[in-house]
Amino acid sequence: MSEQEKQYDEEGRVIRANRSEEKRQREEIKTFVQELLTLPSGQYGLLPITETLQAALIEGKRLQGNAFKRHLNYLTRLLDEHDVEAVRHAHEHINHPFLNDGAKMQRIQREIERLAENDPEIVGELFARYADPDLQHIRQLTREMQKHREEQAKLEPEQRDRKPGKHQRQLQKYLQTLPLNEYYQD
Repeated sequence: MSEQEKQYDEEGRVIRANRSEEKRQREEIKTFVQELLTLPSGQYGLLPITETLQAALIEGKRLQGNAFKRHLNYLTRLLDEHDVEAVRHAHEHINHPFLNDGAKMQRIQREIERLAENDPEIVGELFARYADPDLQHIRQLTREMQKHREEQAKLEPEQRDRKPGKHQRQLQKYLQTLPLNEYYQD
């Protein structure tokens, strides 16, 4: 500890760091890193972490034994340099247990149907519900979904696809992954 980093109490004694507390915090971060290693590699881009940490997490997936233990300590140091709470919050959003909740899925299906019907109020509701929706992307997927539906309507009933079209599935996935607005109450 350098002279500039030392802190003193009111009696002039140096305040020393609680090493046991620091070790507990590092163990919590290490446990969280192990959770991050279970994520699919494609989801690391959704977390507020640097490319260096993303690459190190991907590298950690292939290691075993002592190399894995050393790399885990390295990952813990890297993550400690980040805002761990922000990363934890983003991780909880990505892996929320109710991501595929039935009520949420029904709400998203209703939103998709309203988008397909060109409901003028749905855009305002999307901006109220979601933190940062990409309206241009939503409109593009909606137009493509509407084209697909029109093409399907021209076909004979036995020739129609029973599954939703590609663009409808993309729109549904996009709406599922959007973070909710922090002020929105469902």
